[in-house]
Amino acid sequence: MAEREQVTNSNIVYEGPIFSVEKQEVKLYNGRQSQRDIVRHVPAIAVLPFVDADHMMIEKQYRATIGDFILEIPAGKLDERDLAVPEHAVERELNEELRMTAGTIERVMGFFETVGFSDAYMHVYVARDLKPIPLSKQLPRDLGESLDLITISFDEMKTLFESGKINDQKTVLAFLYWSYLRG
Repeated sequence: MAEREQVTNSNIVYEGPIFSVEKQEVKLYNGRQSQRDIVRHVPAIAVLPFVDADHMMIEKQYRATIGDFILEIPAGKLDERDLAVPEHAVERELNEELRMTAGTIERVMGFFETVGFSDAYMHVYVARDLKPIPLSKQLPRDLGESLDLITISFDEMKTLFESGKINDQKTVLAFLYWSYLRG
């Protein structure tokens, strides 16, 4: 039977704008002591931006964390404007990253990203009926954000998935969900 740990001491050892690190001392079910280092991360959103039933927009972006480019769906963190209505972050990310607006936005699921060390949670949305945003209404991209926008067909995404070139977890999930939708 799975047993709950008991936190005996906790303190924040790092606090930044997106995440903090909490050090916990815990008492295990067998009475032994252990330590947990937990990354406390603000919630985030990811968007499956459908151009039509057979095409989605993805981004190619350099990510310093892996020192390479990666193919991914648009995503972003929630801030105080979005906590009550995460769809606001979806609209903002579509504008900032894709320069698009959606006719419909629907939440389809959510998941914990890396429960072994973080409480990071991502809401996943589908955006349909995409339309370009006029230049005058485009929001600025995040500092240093440089990306290529790619409209990709389901068959192209399937080929990339099968060859291991889709290796970002939210984008893997996007492909699997897209496959599910296609029946």
